[in-house]
Amino acid sequence: MKLKAEDRQWLDENRNMLYVSTRITKEDGIRLYDIYNSLTGLNKKPNGCGSCMRNTINTIKKAYEE
Repeated sequence: MKLKAEDRQWLDENRNMLYVSTRITKEDGIRLYDIYNSLTGLNKKPNGCGSCMRNTINTIKKAYEE
C-alpha cells in the first residue's frame, strides 16, 4: 500500500485525524474514504458507522507510517 503524494500532503496537514479522536466533517470523511479506496482498491463510502471509520483510519495510518 502506497500513498499518493497529494494524499500524504493532505494527511500531513490533517495529521490529528489519524492520532486523536476528533469530530470529522463530512468533507474530511469523504476524503479519508477516497484515500482508503485508492490504497485498497475497494469502493467504500462514508456511512455514519464509527467503527467503520476507525478501521478506515487505521488502514490509512499504517500506510502513512510506512
